[in-house]
Amino acid sequence: MELLLGGERVDLTRRVLVMGVLNRTRDSFYDGGAYFALDALLRRAEELVAGGADVLDVGARPAGVGVREVPEAEETDLAASTVEELRRRFDVPLSVDTRRARVAAEAYRAGAVIGNDMSGFADPDYLPAAAAAGAAVVATHIRLPVGVPDPDPRYDDLVGDVKRRLLELGDRARRAGLPRAAVVLDPGIDLGKTWRQSLTLLARFADFAALGHPLLAAPSNKIFLGRLLGRDKHERGPATVAACALAVGRGARLVRVHDVAPVRDAVDLAVALEHAATES
Repeated sequence: MELLLGGERVDLTRRVLVMGVLNRTRDSFYDGGAYFALDALLRRAEELVAGGADVLDVGARPAGVGVREVPEAEETDLAASTVEELRRRFDVPLSVDTRRARVAAEAYRAGAVIGNDMSGFADPDYLPAAAAAGAAVVATHIRLPVGVPDPDPRYDDLVGDVKRRLLELGDRARRAGLPRAAVVLDPGIDLGKTWRQSLTLLARFADFAALGHPLLAAPSNKIFLGRLLGRDKHERGPATVAACALAVGRGARLVRVHDVAPVRDAVDLAVALEHAATES
């Protein structure tokens, strides 16, 4: 299993990439805008890199239902300028968390090498922009458009439906000119799923790993952990670590998290156990 990352082929056979989340928004669900100021965001980036982040994932608009809509020009300026500043200071690949093609394109010009799109490529220009820049993309399953309430999601076949949609997104990306190794799949935990459905997806990650693309797990501090364990969003750190390790044990090769250091150790241990079992 390989990932094309900024012109480099990264061997994921014995390595899991940890993506550290950087939210440059005033109303992030998790940090509440604590890193909107550039100095604060750069200090946070230093912490994530020191903790073992392989990739920094920059977002300049909040996700979710009922959040403030950020104009495209504002998101573009924030995302591109943040990527540029990070590129000057850190020797790690950068990702831009956006569903807008123009934002992604400007971030690629500033130095980003991944477009992380939770909308499932709703913007028709998204994949052409990535292909033109030689960037990788994250193809995410979501049931309804981003921002549309989905309080009672129902599926005929949860795992089968998610697999089919991810394969469709992967096919779209390849038709747009992206090689398979540049298309990461994300089953979209908590995106149009109940907490029980998200738990099922995590349990069945091996099904998604078998689709032949690098697989991303993004369980960090999410609602399904809170509902399952009765934890507030700032009390879900240990469960996030466990969820990431379990996802890696089922084939995930990238994990996206808010707090890198404890997850770094957990996923490295999970990979080491995989290979110890194989070699024995």
